[in-house]
Amino acid sequence: MPDIAAHHTALGVPPNAPGSSALLTTSYTVPMIRIPAANNPDTTSPNPQASTNPTSPSPSTKNQDKYIMDSALIAHSLETLYPSPPLKLNTPQQHVIETLWPRIMRIIGPAILPSVASFLTPSTRDYFIPTREAAFGIKLSDYEDPAAKERAWKEVEPLLVELAAVLKESEGPFVLGEEVSYADIVLVSMMVFLERCCEGSVRRFEDVDEGFGRLWRACEGWMERDD
Repeated sequence: MPDIAAHHTALGVPPNAPGSSALLTTSYTVPMIRIPAANNPDTTSPNPQASTNPTSPSPSTKNQDKYIMDSALIAHSLETLYPSPPLKLNTPQQHVIETLWPRIMRIIGPAILPSVASFLTPSTRDYFIPTREAAFGIKLSDYEDPAAKERAWKEVEPLLVELAAVLKESEGPFVLGEEVSYADIVLVSMMVFLERCCEGSVRRFEDVDEGFGRLWRACEGWMERDD
């Protein structure tokens, strides 16, 4: 959104490095967290992903506070600060989910973007529509037709089947079985996004495989909003 970059640069937050994550599409993103120096045992500690991804942005330190974008980097930092209970980061299942999701959104994204635009203020909408049309190479007005949305959901079904295969690796309800992990948070947060943008999205997931519904219900307690 137009004010995110100005807000983050004023704090000295470095931009996301190009290609640092398949889920990142812009230089400045939310969520972003600040870890105060008092809670940060080592303000000079290296980027938790540096060994596997040298292009990943290092958390900035301003007055020895850390400002961190990208949910994956945030998760790694919080895991370091609060290791119990463990988030079970970097599982093979998480990798599959994070690989499939951008491909899913490339297909279904245009179908839900008109709904997202309708939630925004006029000034933000004026920024959102042209930037998303450029990113997806489409006109949002083309996807206001219900038939276009149905075609998108039909086209994405094979990828949802691949995603469901991850859930079939255990007896559930979570990705790794009876214990929740970061992979569940990644998958369910994306399902929540789609459901709030386009009511009935979770039902479409369940139509592909009931495992999505089991996971959704197991995570309902974490979806409660505190406005």
